[in-house]
Amino acid sequence: MKTRHFVAAALSGVAVLGVAGCSSQEPALGGTTATVTIDGNDTGGAHPVRCHQSGWSWYIDTLQKDQSFTAVLATDGPVRAKSVQFRDFGGFTGNFWADNIGGADVTGKGGNYTITGTAKGNFADTPSKDVTAKFRITANC
Repeated sequence: MKTRHFVAAALSGVAVLGVAGCSSQEPALGGTTATVTIDGNDTGGAHPVRCHQSGWSWYIDTLQKDQSFTAVLATDGPVRAKSVQFRDFGGFTGNFWADNIGGADVTGKGGNYTITGTAKGNFADTPSKDVTAKFRITANC
């Protein structure tokens, strides 16, 4: 009788390990990317990003801190953009802040979002010239 219970327990453990071994990587562990264009120019293909939620805010930010971006979305109703900050990303440094600087719209749901809008700032090759740049971020979280 003890042998039968041991065998059943062992087989259950193997089944659990087998299912866990076949599962896909969780998005929060680094399996997420975003593509970004600024003024119609590609910023280098798919960039690794970290996506996470805190309260009603959804954050999308690059893993590196220099030459990076952070986007914040509000999810307490229809999803809307709260802010986007570019830090020498694609040669552009600038900001969008809802109801303050620039403008942005969001489409998508469930971690797959496209943010399109404008940000005010400057390009690295002309740092003293203020510009309004169009951007598009497509994140697959």
